[in-house]
Amino acid sequence: MNSKLFQNIFIGCFITIFNWSYAQQKPNIVFILSDDAGYADFSFQSSRLIPTPNIDLVAKEGVKFTNGYVTGAVCSPSRAGLLTGVYQAKFGHTTNFIQGVKYNLPLDSLGLPTKQKLIGDYLKPLGYTTGIVGKWHLGLSAPFHPNKRGFDYFWGFLWGSSAYDVTKKRFIEENGKQLDASTIPYTTDAIGDKSVEFIKANKDKPFYLYVSFNAPHTPMQAKPELLERFTKELNNRNRALNAALTYNMDENVGKIYRALEQLNLLENTIIVFTNDNGGQVEHSFADNYPLRGIKSDVYEGGIRVPMAMSWKGKIKPGTVFETPVTTLDFLPTFLTAAGAKLKDSVYARLEGRNLIRMINSPTDKDYNRSLFWYVNTNRGCMRKGDFKMVFLPNQQPQLYNLKNDISETKDLLGTEKIISDAMTKEYMSWKKQLPPFKWYPIGKIDKQEE
Repeated sequence: MNSKLFQNIFIGCFITIFNWSYAQQKPNIVFILSDDAGYADFSFQSSRLIPTPNIDLVAKEGVKFTNGYVTGAVCSPSRAGLLTGVYQAKFGHTTNFIQGVKYNLPLDSLGLPTKQKLIGDYLKPLGYTTGIVGKWHLGLSAPFHPNKRGFDYFWGFLWGSSAYDVTKKRFIEENGKQLDASTIPYTTDAIGDKSVEFIKANKDKPFYLYVSFNAPHTPMQAKPELLERFTKELNNRNRALNAALTYNMDENVGKIYRALEQLNLLENTIIVFTNDNGGQVEHSFADNYPLRGIKSDVYEGGIRVPMAMSWKGKIKPGTVFETPVTTLDFLPTFLTAAGAKLKDSVYARLEGRNLIRMINSPTDKDYNRSLFWYVNTNRGCMRKGDFKMVFLPNQQPQLYNLKNDISETKDLLGTEKIISDAMTKEYMSWKKQLPPFKWYPIGKIDKQEE
C-alpha cells in the first residue's frame, strides 16, 4: 500500500470517528407525555392510585418539579406551546378542536400556524433525527401533518383521541400512510413498541423522540385483566379504569427504559415525563388532589401537572425543585444541551429558560418571573413568585398565595391590594398584545371534553 493511500484511509477513519464522537456528545431526548392524567395519579406524586415505578424513575434519577406547569388547560393548545416554545395565545391557538363539533372555520383549516417553528425545525439543523409516536392533535390536513412540521417520523393518530381496543375502529397511520388497525395491538402497547423501534433504528445518532400517549384519555377501554385486578384492589370501578390505563402506560414507559439501557444510551439521554393539562375528573376519573379545579380551568387543577426530568451526570438524582417552571422551558433546555447558543437571533422568539442552568444555579429572578395563561372564553391567570391572579368572565379577579394555599381556598384580593394591582396591570398589558382566536366552536362544548 503506498503512503498516500494509507494517509487518505487514516484521515478518512479519523474523520469518521471524530464525527461519530461529536454526534454522541449531543444527548438523545425522549419526551414522554400522558393525556388528561390527574395531579395525584402517579406514585412519584402521591399514593392515591397505584405504583408507577417506571415513570417514577424519571424523578428518582433526576428532578421532580413541584411547581410544573403547562401553558394550556386543554390538549391542543397545551401541545402547541410545548412544541413551539412560545405562548400559544400569541398566535391565536387557544381553543381545542374535537370531533363532532362545528367551528367558525372549516375543519381542515384548523391547526398550528405553518409559519410557526416547531421543535424539529430547531433540532434538525443541529443534527437530530426527530420522531413522534402517538397523539398529534395539531392539525388534520396536509399542511399541518407532523411530517411537514419538523418530524422525520410519525406513527399514530391525528385526532385528539383514539380507541385503545383492537376490536374498535381506529385511524392510525405511519408517515401519512393509513394502516390496517386490526393488525395493531392495544394502542398504548403499540405506542411503546413503536417508540422502542424508533430508538433502535436511530441509536447511532442524536434523536428527539416525542412519545405522546393518549392514556388515560377517554374512551376508558381498559384491558379486562387489568380492570379486574384494580377493581378488586381499589373497590371503585371508575378509579380502576383510570388505574388500568395508567398502569399499562407505565409498563410501556418501562419498555422504553429497557431499550435505552440495553443500547447503552441511558448515560446520554434526557428523559422528560409530564402531562398535557389538568386531570379530566368526570370522564377519565382522574384525581387532582390537592389542587382546585380540573381540565380546562385556570385554577391549579387545570394547568399544574406532574413533571420530572432526568439526565445522568447533569441532574443530581432525587432533586426536588420548587421554583415554578413551564413546558416553555423544555425547548431552550434541549437546544442548549444540543450545543445551540440561545442568544442567536434564530431563537429570539422562544420564551422559556434553560432548566439545567436553573436547577444548578437558581436565582430569585427565576422564582419570581411572570408566567401567563389565556384560554378560550376569556379566562386567564398569572403567577409571579408565590402569588397567582385568576381572571374569569364577569367576576372580580382573585388572588392566592400558592405557597401557603395550594388549593386556592383563600382569596387575598381585599388584603393584598398592592400586589393584586401590580399583577393585574402586568397581566392586562400582556393580554393586550394577543391576537383574536384563530377558531372557536359554534355552540357549547362540554368543558370536560374540550
